[in-house]
Amino acid sequence: MRPKVIAHRGASHLAPENTLTAFRLAASLGVDGIEFDTLLTADGHLVVHHEYITDLHADQKKVIPWCTLEQLRALDFGSWKDPRFAGEKIPTFAEALEACSTVETIQVEFKSPLGANNTTDQDAFAELILEEVESSGLADKIVVTSFNHGILSRVKKLSPCQRVGVLTLNSLDSYLFPPPALLQAIGLENSMEAGLPGEAEATQALMALSQGQPLDEENITARWVMDRIWALTSDHPGENLFQLLLSLLAQHDLPAYLAGLDFVPEVVSCQYNTCFRDRDLVQRVQAMGMEAAPWPVDSKLDLQSILDMQPVSIVTNRPERLLHMLDPAYTLPPEAQAILA
Repeated sequence: MRPKVIAHRGASHLAPENTLTAFRLAASLGVDGIEFDTLLTADGHLVVHHEYITDLHADQKKVIPWCTLEQLRALDFGSWKDPRFAGEKIPTFAEALEACSTVETIQVEFKSPLGANNTTDQDAFAELILEEVESSGLADKIVVTSFNHGILSRVKKLSPCQRVGVLTLNSLDSYLFPPPALLQAIGLENSMEAGLPGEAEATQALMALSQGQPLDEENITARWVMDRIWALTSDHPGENLFQLLLSLLAQHDLPAYLAGLDFVPEVVSCQYNTCFRDRDLVQRVQAMGMEAAPWPVDSKLDLQSILDMQPVSIVTNRPERLLHMLDPAYTLPPEAQAILA
């Protein structure tokens, strides 16, 4: 059966990721779903962006949880990709949902509040998530996803019918694998298509560049590593380094890890390399009644390998490529061509 095509951060290969243009473009391509990330601002608004820092995707270097919505709205989130996207603003959660409203599934990754503790703050965040989702009128399309499985547990307890998706990593070093914008900044932009050896090389280069350098606005690599540390510690609040590593190690036997959760997720979004370590993983997860949705699968070889595993969904930065692989007659629809013109 044909898998659902989920556009990772929108049509992020063709347009600036996590922007309204990327979402509208993805919808016009004919995807089944769209994935995007949310963060909480200093004044309590949910905005759409992946990293806690704006360094890679805006014209100024800011920390989103320390900024107000008004401050973030003054930034340009499009020019980094191409001058024709100049002036693109950071979307709010509500704006992103409206842009994605025509697709079947909307996977929303809720980033843990920066510095939140593992009780009161996370309880409040789970309540906020449900308030935003339920007031959107699109709750039946939304899958609440997170690397913070404690927040997902809280969401499920408060609203058992709300669909949730567990996000999991392949390994700790994969969490430090730099995104395309940073690869370009450090001169390794071609490693994305090179597969695992290229990823390892890029991660090593990133760590080497960041070592011994101050965390200031000029050192983008050190700031990005700091961002990843913030993300890990926010997703695993109250855990020391040893406990955090044990938590991640437990996910290597993913079916056993899922069976031990105190809630049952509808979706399991594992980093796609995990599926190559255990080629039966997709079918084992789906035999448990959960949808497998590997992310983010982009190269033709990886896409074909994942297709052979028959997951319910595939999350990709290249939805146009996957749609063409599924139907060789596929071409960019006129609506998509108009957006890119």
